[in-house]
Amino acid sequence: MAEECAEVIIRVNHPRLGHFFHYRIPEGMEKPVPGTRVTVPFGARVAEGWIIGYSAPEPGITLRDIIDFDRGEPDFTEEILKLANWMAGYYLHPVGQILDSISPPRKPKKPLPIFSSPSAAPQLRLPKFILTAEQQRALEEIKEAIGKREYSRFLLYGVTGSGKTEVYLRATEAALNADHQVLYLLPEIALTPQMNHIFQERFGEKVGVWHHRIAGREKYRVWEGIRSGKLRVLIGPRSAVFAPFRQLGLIIIDEEHDPAYKQQNKPYHHARQIALWRAQYNRAVIVLGSATPSLESYASAAWGRTKILSMKKRPAGRCLPVINLVDLRQEGGEPSYLSEYLVEQIKLRLERKEQVILFLNRRGYAPMIYCPVCGEVIKCNNCSISLIYHKQTRDLRCHYCNVIKRVPASCPSCGSTKKLSFLGVGIQRVEKELIDLLPGGRVARLDFDTTRRKGDFQRILGSFARKEADILLGTQMVAKGHDFPDVTLVGVLNADLSLNLPDFRSAEHTFQLLTQVSGRAGRGEKPGEVIVQTLNPNHYSIESACRGEDKLFYREEAYRRRSLGYPPFGELIRVRFSGKDEEKVMNNAAQFAQHIKQTVGTDHIVVLGPAPAPVLRVKGQYRYQVMLKGNCRKVRSEIESCLVVYRKNKSVIINVEIDPYGF
Repeated sequence: MAEECAEVIIRVNHPRLGHFFHYRIPEGMEKPVPGTRVTVPFGARVAEGWIIGYSAPEPGITLRDIIDFDRGEPDFTEEILKLANWMAGYYLHPVGQILDSISPPRKPKKPLPIFSSPSAAPQLRLPKFILTAEQQRALEEIKEAIGKREYSRFLLYGVTGSGKTEVYLRATEAALNADHQVLYLLPEIALTPQMNHIFQERFGEKVGVWHHRIAGREKYRVWEGIRSGKLRVLIGPRSAVFAPFRQLGLIIIDEEHDPAYKQQNKPYHHARQIALWRAQYNRAVIVLGSATPSLESYASAAWGRTKILSMKKRPAGRCLPVINLVDLRQEGGEPSYLSEYLVEQIKLRLERKEQVILFLNRRGYAPMIYCPVCGEVIKCNNCSISLIYHKQTRDLRCHYCNVIKRVPASCPSCGSTKKLSFLGVGIQRVEKELIDLLPGGRVARLDFDTTRRKGDFQRILGSFARKEADILLGTQMVAKGHDFPDVTLVGVLNADLSLNLPDFRSAEHTFQLLTQVSGRAGRGEKPGEVIVQTLNPNHYSIESACRGEDKLFYREEAYRRRSLGYPPFGELIRVRFSGKDEEKVMNNAAQFAQHIKQTVGTDHIVVLGPAPAPVLRVKGQYRYQVMLKGNCRKVRSEIESCLVVYRKNKSVIINVEIDPYGF
């Protein structure tokens, strides 16, 4: 019988990265456990890798010895290795690439001391207020499931301001009392400080934060605290879902609908799916919370896979805001997103010493700058996209490749020296208009450009919370999780922007954004109003959000998705081909599409394309894509076999995305 050898995944970018290589354990070397980091000879070089298991190699294979291995704790637990293998199969990504992306922080030379052991019974700071009947019912269901120590899946479907956070806190208390660890996921890094503060107020040093911006020493300390079990609660964005828990008993995904949970670069994955896998593996309770659930979670509840816990009311004394529509088609004068009615209501709130939130999901000053003589739009040389003018820095920027250019003195196309013209309205332009219209109003802007430095996000929000600003103008950052009791007016400056995106989820995103940002109004004792400005007031997503008729929206959206075979009623895989030579990219994509049709047939899937990506060129790379739609799971192995063939072409890069977000 052949001796068992170590199965080693090599940590290099190699065509066989997804497959393991067999290596012998040298005589006298102790046998490392799976998950251990090793150093091995690989070709003419020395490479790092991980042992993922042991098996007998096929006869005739030339075997080499492992050089050395890390004597500390293994990089990956048994659970994480199984998770990586599942992800490799489901997301059609090499397992080595997955392990590389989720590998733990390296131990620093002088690590911070690991957290002290928690006491058996946490010293909790009990809340002073009484739960509503809806909160109590939801909490009891979750606590009962925690007590059973079996996999349970809940959708906490509560309107904005209904008190979901308090349910999360008390569910965490129940999990800690049952000696479980808790994972709390948030969609954005920027939201972690305030949630960390809330949880630490209740649970003290048992709470840790994880995200990629944490310094290396602190990151290692948190990772080890979770692995040792000394840290009991972990708060973080999607990357926290890979933490090495020992006693995971409760997972909470706040704002589970948010697209930020989808990883938009390799290896593509969705944190919600990873969390569901881990909850099932650990026989844990998972709570998906949202006022606007994703259609996937809503359908899962309708099909009986997830139990709904409804919270349709705000606490006593707090009412949902009144929502008014403004049809921008009826507005005259210069192009602007500040209607007469909205300006009038802003002035009224300022007179009352109340606060206002304005939402426009478009960065910069103007999305296009063009020549008034020949009509040529100034575009990025690297990408098939117009450059955006930023007034503060007085330059043109590409939001895809980050190239920055000065505004040309003459038209690059016709040579005209006539002043270039702006087209469209960005958030910086609205900021200028607000300052001109409201000389006494104090405006704070919250977007990517004002929050580049560490601490900027909290500084701006803190200033607004202290009422040092009257108006908070922002992109989608202002729609998530903020609670300002003196905000009595929310203005959505253009509700149609997300509707125009080339994405089958555009209506869903519009409905969610409108509902979420509307929920920022009237969260205190004063009543709130929301003004929604739109060019398309009769669209079902806008009508449903403004009327608070969520069932109408989900019914209409489900009908449209089902008729077209889109998720969750069908599977979708995007195969994107990219490279510097457009003809090679296009031909490779066309050959792949034809190969798939011949190999798989049309009984289970429909092959769409190849077609140019909506933005054909990004960072000098041409991009074409093929869509596979239908029962893709049924023919997953055939799809993977086709991909192996075409991935051998080094001049064309292939990216595979299961259930893509954005096109």
